[in-house]
Amino acid sequence: MIELQIVNRMVRRGFVIAPILGVALWVVGGSDYAVSGLVGVAMTLANLYFAGRVIGAVAESNPKMLLPAAMLAFTMGLAILTGISFVLKVNSLIYFPVTGFTLIGTHLLLVLWESAVSYRIAPGTRPNTSPRS
Repeated sequence: MIELQIVNRMVRRGFVIAPILGVALWVVGGSDYAVSGLVGVAMTLANLYFAGRVIGAVAESNPKMLLPAAMLAFTMGLAILTGISFVLKVNSLIYFPVTGFTLIGTHLLLVLWESAVSYRIAPGTRPNTSPRS
């Protein structure tokens, strides 16, 4: 499934980003910030993996249902992330602003990174830059 290949690349990049982000947040705000940021990265990676599994399974079995499956994966992922966030916030296990910003920022970073790499390597997508004769 190509969707899982994409998600696996994003997860590998997330594992590269996580320690760098953890150290940076630890320097800025101590262990509370570092743990909160790493929780945000973990939630992001879990959400991307969940969506990739759902979309990949539907794409293989019934491609006509791909759009509803993507909307369902997005909605369910958002609901699960919201539930996890409420539990973590109520139990004071994280500093929520750091987790929230990390969650959103990591999603954006990983998706844009994958898009940029995919655009660069996909055949037929690069504009013709050869000089005209």
